Amino acid sequence: MTKFVPWSSVEIAVPSRNWDPQIRPMRTQGRQRSNSVAVHVARCAGDGGRLPPQDFPFYRPPAGCTARDQSHPKPMAWRPYENLIDGELDNRKPGTVTGWMRFFRNGKRPLRVTFNLAGDFHEDIRGTRIRLSNPQPSDRCDDEGAYMEGFARVQRGTAGDITAGQPLGPWTEALAQRLMERNELIWDEAGIRGRERARRRREFAEQCHAHIAAQDLFYPYVEYPYIEWYSDNGRVVLELDPSQLEIVEYAPLKEKSAAELVNDERRRGEAFGSFLGEMVQSFSRENRSEGDSNVTGTVVS
Repeated sequence: MTKFVPWSSVEIAVPSRNWDPQIRPMRTQGRQRSNSVAVHVARCAGDGGRLPPQDFPFYRPPAGCTARDQSHPKPMAWRPYENLIDGELDNRKPGTVTGWMRFFRNGKRPLRVTFNLAGDFHEDIRGTRIRLSNPQPSDRCDDEGAYMEGFARVQRGTAGDITAGQPLGPWTEALAQRLMERNELIWDEAGIRGRERARRRREFAEQCHAHIAAQDLFYPYVEYPYIEWYSDNGRVVLELDPSQLEIVEYAPLKEKSAAELVNDERRRGEAFGSFLGEMVQSFSRENRSEGDSNVTGTVVS
């Protein structure tokens, strides 16, 4: 049985060059770009938090289409890096991401999709309109337009992690205090108190001081453009080069409070958890239809 922990166990992560199960290595020099079949799965990690992207066997391969891709399009994470032609996403209205994208298809007209997503970009580009481009679009699959087959023309759902990969500046004492404030809210919600809470505070503070001393830069998510959303056709991820993203317009927005940022993390975590739940249930149904009644999956919320 596969179990996924509730979001309430997640805490704001401080990066560490040495992996520690309590303090997550997220925000130092930025995360390394994942490969085409990678996905960050930390929201289902045993102690909560978000890990760097890890290889995960259920996701689409970097090229070609397998039988599993053809028969299970929805549970897979769509990664149409090559297919992207161009597009725009607009977060100037708080809590809403709108826009459009075009995707290349072999032997067919480009697929144009529109967006109506709930949520915001990460803090490096929140309140902006961004433009995406790809100078050499192609189709990930050899079959005619196969990779984008089944991709909805209207993408309604939830914005995931969307960042241009820009640093918010160096680590400072003020930044460490703001992150600690967010952790305190999450620890309150999770009911973490006493010696365990004191231990987490101490470790968090030590690592913050290490990053300040090293003059590390702080990234809200990763150090390259990362575009993620959840819709009726599942989870979609674009990992791009910096040259493929341009900020074309800004809207002045007030800084979010610690509680608002925690709510953003909760929303993303719930969307990811819902996606995982649907994926596990789909594979459980497949296993049962193939006569394997001993394989199942459960999402614990």
